[in-house]
Amino acid sequence: MNITTKFFGIASSLIWIIIIFFFVTAVFSVNNLDVTVGQVDMLPAGNGISFSLPFAINNNGYYELFDLNLTTQVKDPNANIIDQTESIIPSIPQGSIINASHIIAVDLEEILSMDHRILLLQDSKFLIEVFVGLDFANVVPVQLSMNTSILWGAPFSNFSVGDIFVSQIERNNVEISIPTSFENHANLDLSGILTLELYNSSEDMIAFGANNIAVPSRGKYNDNISLQASYEDWLTFESDGSLHLIFETPLFRVDWWESYG
Repeated sequence: MNITTKFFGIASSLIWIIIIFFFVTAVFSVNNLDVTVGQVDMLPAGNGISFSLPFAINNNGYYELFDLNLTTQVKDPNANIIDQTESIIPSIPQGSIINASHIIAVDLEEILSMDHRILLLQDSKFLIEVFVGLDFANVVPVQLSMNTSILWGAPFSNFSVGDIFVSQIERNNVEISIPTSFENHANLDLSGILTLELYNSSEDMIAFGANNIAVPSRGKYNDNISLQASYEDWLTFESDGSLHLIFETPLFRVDWWESYG
């Protein structure tokens, strides 16, 4: 074996040792990469709501991390994707910890396009899927994924109406009252106009009325809502029918139906 062949043999062995060492240490670095996702907070936003997802990346491996891409998908209670958002951190030096917040903004129009009756009346949760992609030393790509969720408190939880009763009869007008109660389980105060429209079994509206309501977060509402009807329309009242409920604020309008009888 001549000197040149021997030199290239040694060089090749050294290269393989370096490659093997790199990948062994890279695997060790991957196994020691600590990605922590904190508790999700829901906050009001100008055009809807936002989720604040705090996270920490502890790079206690041997190499600098590059191009960290944190992508989230927010899904409604029916598992429909309503938002996808990315956050990018260009570099995380070896031995450092990065603490940051990933902000997910969901437009009000997107929320109202969902089955908002469930969101109004039933406590549920949003599923948040988190995907993390990064490169070790610009060579080894790594992908991680995890799931988390945030509870959704219904603003009209346990909504109920009591028996309809006549509170006043005057000339050709009849005033009726409907006991109405609910609990605001949302993280936000509830303020707006709640309108009730009363329909008979023939689907004719026979009375309507509205109340200004202001219920703080975790508060309860329990009051009578007065509706006006003509005496002629009131004569068509039967033991069963439906209520059309409309809640309006300066930002949005939502409605749903409740049966009675």
